[in-house]
Amino acid sequence: MTTPEPDWERWYDAHAARLVLYARQWLPERADAEDAVQAGFVKFWRSRATPEAADLPLLFTAVRTAALDLAKARRRRADREQRVAGGGVAAWWDGDTLAERERAEAVARAIAALPLEQREAVVLRIWGGLTFAEAARTLDENINTVAARYRAALAKLRQLLPEACHEPD
Repeated sequence: MTTPEPDWERWYDAHAARLVLYARQWLPERADAEDAVQAGFVKFWRSRATPEAADLPLLFTAVRTAALDLAKARRRRADREQRVAGGGVAAWWDGDTLAERERAEAVARAIAALPLEQREAVVLRIWGGLTFAEAARTLDENINTVAARYRAALAKLRQLLPEACHEPD
Protein backbone atom coordinates (compact mmCIF):
# COMPACT_ATOMS: atom_id res chain seq x y z
CA MET A 1 0.00 0.00 0.00
CA THR A 2 1.41 3.38 -0.97
CA THR A 3 0.98 6.52 1.08
CA PRO A 4 -1.08 9.25 -0.57
CA GLU A 5 0.60 12.38 -1.88
CA PRO A 6 0.32 15.28 0.58
CA ASP A 7 -2.33 17.79 -0.41
CA TRP A 8 -0.19 20.91 -0.70
CA GLU A 9 -2.92 22.87 -2.48
CA ARG A 10 -5.34 22.36 0.39
CA TRP A 11 -2.63 23.25 2.88
CA TYR A 12 -1.84 26.42 0.97
CA ASP A 13 -5.52 27.39 0.86
CA ALA A 14 -5.82 26.84 4.61
CA HIS A 15 -2.93 29.22 5.44
CA ALA A 16 -2.58 31.69 2.55
CA ALA A 17 -4.94 34.41 3.83
CA ARG A 18 -3.22 34.80 7.17
CA LEU A 19 0.21 34.58 5.55
CA VAL A 20 -0.74 37.47 3.24
CA LEU A 21 -1.91 39.47 6.26
CA TYR A 22 1.40 38.69 7.97
CA ALA A 23 3.46 39.71 4.91
CA ARG A 24 1.58 43.02 4.65
CA GLN A 25 3.43 44.21 7.75
CA TRP A 26 6.40 44.81 5.45
CA LEU A 27 4.66 45.06 2.09
CA PRO A 28 1.64 47.39 2.04
CA GLU A 29 0.66 46.41 -1.50
CA ARG A 30 -1.46 43.26 -1.48
CA ALA A 31 0.08 41.97 -4.72
CA ASP A 32 3.58 42.25 -3.24
CA ALA A 33 2.45 40.43 -0.09
CA GLU A 34 0.92 37.67 -2.22
CA ASP A 35 4.20 37.37 -4.14
CA ALA A 36 6.08 37.01 -0.86
CA VAL A 37 3.66 34.34 0.33
CA GLN A 38 4.10 32.40 -2.91
CA ALA A 39 7.90 32.67 -2.72
CA GLY A 40 7.95 31.66 0.94
CA PHE A 41 5.57 28.79 0.37
CA VAL A 42 7.62 27.43 -2.54
CA LYS A 43 10.78 27.57 -0.44
CA PHE A 44 8.96 25.79 2.38
CA TRP A 45 7.43 23.23 0.02
CA ARG A 46 10.84 22.34 -1.41
CA SER A 47 12.19 21.62 2.06
CA ARG A 48 9.37 19.31 3.19
CA ALA A 49 8.05 15.97 1.97
CA THR A 50 4.71 16.50 3.68
CA PRO A 51 3.14 19.50 5.40
CA GLU A 52 2.65 19.08 9.13
CA ALA A 53 0.98 21.41 11.62
CA ALA A 54 4.18 21.56 13.69
CA ASP A 55 5.95 23.10 10.68
CA LEU A 56 3.63 26.11 10.47
CA PRO A 57 6.12 28.43 12.24
CA LEU A 58 8.71 27.51 9.61
CA LEU A 59 6.27 28.51 6.89
CA PHE A 60 5.74 31.89 8.58
CA THR A 61 9.53 32.28 8.80
CA ALA A 62 9.90 31.53 5.08
CA VAL A 63 7.21 34.10 4.25
CA ARG A 64 8.78 36.67 6.57
CA THR A 65 12.15 36.23 4.89
CA ALA A 66 10.60 36.52 1.43
CA ALA A 67 8.66 39.64 2.47
CA LEU A 68 11.74 41.32 3.95
CA ASP A 69 13.79 40.49 0.86
CA LEU A 70 11.11 41.91 -1.42
CA ALA A 71 10.70 45.03 0.73
CA LYS A 72 14.47 45.60 0.64
CA ALA A 73 14.53 45.16 -3.13
CA ARG A 74 11.64 47.64 -3.51
CA ARG A 75 13.48 50.21 -1.35
CA ARG A 76 16.70 49.82 -3.35
CA ARG A 77 14.78 50.22 -6.60
CA ALA A 78 12.98 53.31 -5.30
CA ASP A 79 16.32 54.78 -4.17
CA ARG A 80 17.86 54.18 -7.62
CA GLU A 81 14.85 55.71 -9.35
CA GLN A 82 14.97 58.69 -7.01
CA ARG A 83 18.66 59.26 -7.79
CA VAL A 84 17.92 59.17 -11.50
CA ALA A 85 14.92 61.48 -11.13
CA GLY A 86 17.11 63.85 -9.13
CA GLY A 87 19.45 64.24 -12.09
CA GLY A 88 22.24 61.95 -10.93
CA VAL A 89 23.10 58.79 -12.78
CA ALA A 90 22.58 55.66 -10.72
CA ALA A 91 25.92 53.85 -10.86
CA TRP A 92 26.03 50.07 -10.57
CA TRP A 93 28.55 50.25 -7.76
CA ASP A 94 29.69 52.80 -5.23
CA GLY A 95 33.20 54.16 -5.03
CA ASP A 96 34.99 55.39 -1.95
CA THR A 97 36.39 58.51 -3.55
CA LEU A 98 34.89 61.20 -5.74
CA ALA A 99 37.06 60.05 -8.66
CA GLU A 100 35.82 56.45 -8.28
CA ARG A 101 32.20 57.59 -8.13
CA GLU A 102 32.67 59.79 -11.21
CA ARG A 103 34.30 56.90 -13.06
CA ALA A 104 31.42 54.60 -12.05
CA GLU A 105 28.88 57.14 -13.33
CA ALA A 106 30.78 57.50 -16.61
CA VAL A 107 30.82 53.72 -17.07
CA ALA A 108 27.10 53.48 -16.22
CA ARG A 109 26.26 56.20 -18.77
CA ALA A 110 28.41 54.54 -21.44
CA ILE A 111 26.84 51.11 -20.83
CA ALA A 112 23.36 52.64 -20.95
CA ALA A 113 24.26 54.12 -24.35
CA LEU A 114 24.99 50.69 -25.84
CA PRO A 115 22.38 48.91 -27.94
CA LEU A 116 20.39 46.43 -25.85
CA GLU A 117 21.99 43.33 -27.41
CA GLN A 118 25.51 44.61 -26.71
CA ARG A 119 24.57 45.76 -23.21
CA GLU A 120 23.17 42.31 -22.38
CA ALA A 121 26.36 40.62 -23.60
CA VAL A 122 28.54 42.90 -21.46
CA VAL A 123 26.39 42.60 -18.33
CA LEU A 124 26.11 38.81 -18.58
CA ARG A 125 29.83 38.39 -19.25
CA ILE A 126 31.31 40.90 -16.81
CA TRP A 127 28.80 41.31 -13.97
CA GLY A 128 27.05 38.00 -14.42
CA GLY A 129 30.33 36.13 -14.69
CA LEU A 130 28.93 33.89 -17.43
CA THR A 131 31.01 32.31 -20.15
CA PHE A 132 30.10 33.08 -23.75
CA ALA A 133 28.46 29.65 -23.99
CA GLU A 134 26.36 30.32 -20.88
CA ALA A 135 25.43 33.81 -22.10
CA ALA A 136 24.45 32.34 -25.48
CA ARG A 137 22.15 29.83 -23.76
CA THR A 138 20.67 32.57 -21.61
CA LEU A 139 19.96 34.76 -24.64
CA ASP A 140 19.03 31.83 -26.90
CA GLU A 141 21.64 33.02 -29.39
CA ASN A 142 24.65 31.55 -31.17
CA ILE A 143 27.87 31.74 -29.13
CA ASN A 144 29.63 33.57 -31.97
CA THR A 145 26.85 36.17 -32.09
CA VAL A 146 27.18 36.83 -28.36
CA ALA A 147 30.98 37.05 -28.59
CA ALA A 148 30.72 39.47 -31.52
CA ARG A 149 28.25 41.66 -29.62
CA TYR A 150 30.59 41.65 -26.61
CA ARG A 151 33.60 42.68 -28.73
CA ALA A 152 31.54 45.40 -30.43
CA ALA A 153 30.38 46.66 -27.04
CA LEU A 154 33.94 46.86 -25.72
CA ALA A 155 35.03 48.80 -28.82
CA LYS A 156 32.12 51.21 -28.37
CA LEU A 157 32.89 51.61 -24.65
CA ARG A 158 36.51 52.50 -25.51
CA GLN A 159 35.15 55.29 -27.72
CA LEU A 160 32.63 56.53 -25.15
CA LEU A 161 34.80 56.41 -22.04
CA PRO A 162 37.65 58.74 -21.13
CA GLU A 163 41.17 57.27 -21.20
CA ALA A 164 41.21 57.07 -17.38
CA CYS A 165 38.53 54.38 -17.52
CA HIS A 166 40.39 52.15 -20.00
CA GLU A 167 42.17 49.06 -18.78
CA PRO A 168 45.82 48.74 -19.80
CA ASP A 169 46.32 46.46 -22.83
